[in-house]
Amino acid sequence: MIEKTDNQILKERWALGSLVLNLVLTILKFIFAVFTGSLALVAEAVHSFSDLIASIISLISVKLSAKKSSEYPYGLYKLENIASVVISLLLFFAAYEIIREAFFSQEERTVKNTEIAIAVMLFAMVATFVYSRLELKAAKKLNSPALLADAQHIWADFMSSGIVIAGLVGTYLGYADFDKYAAVIVALFIFHSGWEIFSSGLKVLLDVSLEKEELEKIKKIIYAHPAVVDIKHIRGRIAGSFKFLDIELLLHNFSLRETHRIVDEIEQKIKEEIPNIDSVFIHYEPVRQEGLRIAFLVDDSKTVKDFKAATQIITVDISEDGKIQINNPLDVEPDEKEIGDIISKINVDIVVSSNHPEEFEVRWKLARAGVMVWETEKRDFEKALNEIVRSYNEFNKKVKEKQND
Repeated sequence: MIEKTDNQILKERWALGSLVLNLVLTILKFIFAVFTGSLALVAEAVHSFSDLIASIISLISVKLSAKKSSEYPYGLYKLENIASVVISLLLFFAAYEIIREAFFSQEERTVKNTEIAIAVMLFAMVATFVYSRLELKAAKKLNSPALLADAQHIWADFMSSGIVIAGLVGTYLGYADFDKYAAVIVALFIFHSGWEIFSSGLKVLLDVSLEKEELEKIKKIIYAHPAVVDIKHIRGRIAGSFKFLDIELLLHNFSLRETHRIVDEIEQKIKEEIPNIDSVFIHYEPVRQEGLRIAFLVDDSKTVKDFKAATQIITVDISEDGKIQINNPLDVEPDEKEIGDIISKINVDIVVSSNHPEEFEVRWKLARAGVMVWETEKRDFEKALNEIVRSYNEFNKKVKEKQND
């Protein structure tokens, strides 16, 4: 048996509360429609009955959306979106009914006990207003499209109740056609709400991507990890209240155990900062080891310095056939932590310095990024570079000799 989360329990309670509210209003409106002879109340009773059906759909979808099985391993989350689309269609129907009632009804209204009918509708307005606002707030907090759609539907019921009251007041004052123009305005409002819900639900059913801003936020979380060299691709989709991510990364070379730990860290960080993430699938590849990239810590006169005194970082790329490319220097503040952070993110193999960094945090970050610290006695940039090139060429020569043996 799957244990329900607190969010799931709250969703079910709000959906059940909506069902009870619409059941009470439907019965109340039917009873007083018969008692007063008001066609407006009959129409409202039918409208509330459609709300009741919508609430039943919402409750069923919210309950089923949390279930997973071997046949549906990704859950039934999209049932919430299917429900929101169905509810939006009911909103379209409600808008049509209001317009039809306002302009095309041939029956004349003969209302008895108008004051009672108005009192009933005022009670319905207060109840639907309060509940729709509270449910809307809960829907946003719980990120539930079904509850959001249901709250909008109840809000539409509140607006249509206002139309009915306007009609009843007009009838009471002798102006039976008073509510027609107000009916059109509210019907358009309801149609707009229905369209917003319909388009949102349909996009999710078609696996629309996450919002660009949210994807950018996820990218920043990933790039903040020093082991990440690049993001090859990132895709995200929504199902119900939940989000699914598919990510492919380039990582510095580590052991399999260390790489697995890094991926777990990235996944956990994403889930902490992005709400309602169901799963994060991360595929990773090591950075190709073709050639060598070296970072030299120097000052403005190209004298090799340590992590605390360097004001520039010069990167040098050495190809496998020995070609050397010296890149433009990067100006930095002479700060050990800042320089260590930059070095860990610019995809270098070796950093050349007059001394190792003193702070353990900096050493640990460089180690996790796969960067080797080369401590040299050479103070001249060119001499330090020649030292590295000579050692690198000797290493490649030994590797080739072993391969030929």
